[in-house]
Amino acid sequence: MERMMMLSNCLRRCAFAVTLLAAAPALAAPPPDGASAEAQQLARTRAHEGLKLYGADRWQEAFEVFKEADKLYHAPTLVLYMARCQRKLGQLEAARDLYEQVLAEPLPEDPPPAFLDARKDAETELAAVRAALEPPAAKTPPATAPAPDAAGGGGGSLLPAGLAFGLGAVGIGVGAATGLVSLSKVSDIEERCDGQRCPAELKGEADSATTLGHVSTVSFIVGAASAAAGVVLLVVRPGGDAAPDAAGASPRARRGVVWSAGVGLGRIEIQGKF
Repeated sequence: MERMMMLSNCLRRCAFAVTLLAAAPALAAPPPDGASAEAQQLARTRAHEGLKLYGADRWQEAFEVFKEADKLYHAPTLVLYMARCQRKLGQLEAARDLYEQVLAEPLPEDPPPAFLDARKDAETELAAVRAALEPPAAKTPPATAPAPDAAGGGGGSLLPAGLAFGLGAVGIGVGAATGLVSLSKVSDIEERCDGQRCPAELKGEADSATTLGHVSTVSFIVGAASAAAGVVLLVVRPGGDAAPDAAGASPRARRGVVWSAGVGLGRIEIQGKF
């Protein structure tokens, strides 16, 4: 761990030394009009101090020193480091303005390489600052599920209709079976009777045939009623919504729909309450 820290510090010092060497040629250029050699030398000294502060992460102090050096002897490299200090301090708008100042600065006919490098670095770093200043893109609202088809209702359960059809099939099947047995018994009794008179021992079989006839009739009625209820439940599915009326409200929202079926001997009754 200690060796890793020593290696990191060594690399940091090397990078800092490269930075110093890159900035020095820019301050060695011919002084602008009105600038004395003493001012140039003082600006170079202050720039080196600013680089030391920048390398020590003392960005606010470094910014002030670079600013002072730029007043003594203006150079794009100094403005570039002023922008970097503002960026490190989180002042992105101020950093953006300084980067743009570097890019807008006219260069002499034969600019020092450090000036050209400063412009390239400013262009790259300005793009990152502008991206950080852009507001986050608005999130796309989640897609909503499509509304159920009005013609098809709300898609309720088919289980009640299936049960009703099943009961209807059982009722009709029982009615057919008991009806056949009853007819068979009646036919057998008629063969054993003499005209309108029948032996007394056939009375029990006659009563059984009559009972089977009643059972067959009731089974057919129950089967038919269940089948009819199945048709109704297939159209109006419990738990589903029917199409809305002219006012925009569905029948479920207005009132409940209650279906009932009554079965009696020789009759079938289906009622709907709305």
